Amino acid sequence: MMSMGVSIGSGPGRGGSRQLYPAAEEASRRVGRTGPGAPHADTGPVSRALRAIAADERVVRAAGALREASAELRWHEALRRRWREARAEAAVRCAIASGGIEGVVVPTAVLREAVAARALTEAATGDPSLDAVAGLWRAGARLTTWMPDLRGDARPAQPPPRALLTALHRDVAGPIAVAGRIPLDAVAAPRTDGTVPVEGGPGPAPDGEALAARLGALIRLIDLRGAPALVRAALVHAEMATARPFLAGNAAVGRLLVRHLVTRDGLEPTGVAVTDRYAGRVPAAYAEAIAAYASGTHEGVVAWVVWQAEAILVGIQEAQTICRAVRAGTTAVGGVSD
Repeated sequence: MMSMGVSIGSGPGRGGSRQLYPAAEEASRRVGRTGPGAPHADTGPVSRALRAIAADERVVRAAGALREASAELRWHEALRRRWREARAEAAVRCAIASGGIEGVVVPTAVLREAVAARALTEAATGDPSLDAVAGLWRAGARLTTWMPDLRGDARPAQPPPRALLTALHRDVAGPIAVAGRIPLDAVAAPRTDGTVPVEGGPGPAPDGEALAARLGALIRLIDLRGAPALVRAALVHAEMATARPFLAGNAAVGRLLVRHLVTRDGLEPTGVAVTDRYAGRVPAAYAEAIAAYASGTHEGVVAWVVWQAEAILVGIQEAQTICRAVRAGTTAVGGVSD
């Protein structure tokens, strides 16, 4: 598998992969040393590559549209006092959308009612579809505990990247393991040498040292200082979907990481955007965009980043719908967040 995010910190061709740098370095030469691509405190090769992608005119326009939509959402009247309720509803809708992408269809009202009744305390309810979506909901609700308050200056401590991946994968993959689709020891643990993920992707998944390099690069990218927010979220998502470091649940965790990162990095600070919605509406376009990223070309990576921006924008539009529902009193999940 080839990916722009492949071998950060490793040599060319390691594990049959391409490096992050060539296409982005080409973009760096094109944009020069000023403007969005200009170096700042962190001038390592990975940071330069990410800024080169961020400097592409298409990405600049996409990021600008996101900032405008995000600013409008931030000051919605419903978020003045009832932002916790809005985040809780967003976690429900994200779980339903993400489950649909994975082929698990559960009515939103069913999950919302189960959450409101606090009926999801066990990994197995007897309904495998509800269990799978409940795992996605638990992960999304967990994310809200790391989001800053929208009133006041409270900002929870952020989990280290490894702990973040472990926690999210445990929530997502736990019900899959309980259902017998993967071994219990595959939950919250990277794939071992010689194992292949049970979910597909654009090409064979890396193994052994190549996988270790990809996972290490991903972990560093999550907390890389000064990384452009949109590009970081897009590449983290794509790396989860292409490298597939876990036996199952990789793309779902990648989508959860998008919601976490865009909120943490201030691109969409409310935490109400339903960032999974777009992929569920246009799964073919989602697959095509991931394949473009995996091509390893500058054009392919930019196409993926722009697709990710569109997905976040659709999520912000859905957040506006949530805000209207909160004001109307039709969300029914209240302030549930764990």
